[in-house]
Amino acid sequence: MPKITADVFITKKGPGVGPGVELLVDRKVKSGELGALIQHVATNEKILTAAGLKACGGCKSGLDINIRNRFDKVINVQVEF
Repeated sequence: MPKITADVFITKKGPGVGPGVELLVDRKVKSGELGALIQHVATNEKILTAAGLKACGGCKSGLDINIRNRFDKVINVQVEF
């Protein structure tokens, strides 16, 4: 399987907020590659610890994973009220 890269953003577990990981991937990522990436994220001790979870098999069930396409160009828009 080819090496793929992803930007990983972690939201730490807090009061009333569950831990989460947002993965930004290229459009060309295949489903098998995405599955391997999700498996790596869900079992990576550093990611689980950063999210406020213990790095054990039963703790990863509370980790929300959000997968999004990485955009080549980011458009920033300011909205004034």
